[in-house]
Amino acid sequence: MDFGRAISFPFDDDEWPIKFILGTLLTFIPFFAPGYQVRVARNLIRGKSRPIPETDELGQVFVDGVMATLAGMLYFLPLILVFCLLFFPAMLAGQDDIFALMFCGSMCCMSVFMLLYTVPAMALYSLAIIRYAETGDFSAFVQFGALWSDMTGNAGLLLKLWLYVVGMGLLASVISPFAAATVVGVPLLIFWYHISSGFLIGQAGLELEGEI
Repeated sequence: MDFGRAISFPFDDDEWPIKFILGTLLTFIPFFAPGYQVRVARNLIRGKSRPIPETDELGQVFVDGVMATLAGMLYFLPLILVFCLLFFPAMLAGQDDIFALMFCGSMCCMSVFMLLYTVPAMALYSLAIIRYAETGDFSAFVQFGALWSDMTGNAGLLLKLWLYVVGMGLLASVISPFAAATVVGVPLLIFWYHISSGFLIGQAGLELEGEI
């Protein structure tokens, strides 16, 4: 995987200004941003030299975004459930000191669980995105046995992908205060993050298939 290439690849497309304007506007509509991530990964895996989706692909971009969002909710549902189980009893405590103690204990437990759960869950979800990008079939997200086997067999690659995607997010967070100074800066940054992380996911998919 090439982190620098993931940042610069959009500018190889002769139509990148139009695609950036359109993608930025569509970011205001739910599901399009994750859809762009999936579509860029799919186009790269399929060997397209210009992986940013064309206008005639926008319907599938939306569908991909819906599928990826639903799958993400499924993968991280345990975190939501644990949060509810730990946090709400603390909220119901009647005395302030008891509330504070229960709240601190709950947050400590939640932090440990998040650390232990999030890294493998993100690796599994990233791999599922790759398989869904390859097949276009939502069942790729729920083939947990096959995904787990693939994940354990490619743990190094998936950890590298996770670190690169986190690094992309950190870079976006550094830029975000400057982007917030303009009306379209934040949506543009969100669009850029999703297509760049999609490029990284596509590169990981090609490495999994031994094509790079």
